[in-house]
Amino acid sequence: MVGQVNFLRSDGSGVLSWAAAGGLASRTTTSASTGSIAQTASANITIPTPGKSFSLLKVAIDAPAYVILYTDSTSRSNDASRSEGTDPAPGSGVLTEVSTTTSGASTFLMTPAVIGWNNDSTPANQIYAKVVNKRATSGSNTITVTLTSVTLEL
Repeated sequence: MVGQVNFLRSDGSGVLSWAAAGGLASRTTTSASTGSIAQTASANITIPTPGKSFSLLKVAIDAPAYVILYTDSTSRSNDASRSEGTDPAPGSGVLTEVSTTTSGASTFLMTPAVIGWNNDSTPANQIYAKVVNKRATSGSNTITVTLTSVTLEL
């Protein structure tokens, strides 16, 4: 980040400039895919992130699916029996969830952006997800989840 503050200096310039180490973070996309999963079946995946905490801007999926993002694998396990349409309990470790039955790819804008983070005992650059296949017909397929985010903590 580069900025400028005006103030009166003894040398008469009145300008103080500064630059933060590393500058501003850029938007990054990361993704992970399930193996082939059947209609209505679910799979757990771990999605890399550019930092230990981040501002989540978009979630994209390449097939009809219900996707839930979690702060840690324990939260994902504890949430395993919650059905779609039921709100998660406050403080449950659910960051966000998206769902569509629309054929093809779908992108969900997080408005406002969602603050996400890894809550492992040693935080890592990853988050945990559960993906449920919502294809309209029987069969199986892989599902790729792509996150667009900005790093907050390396």
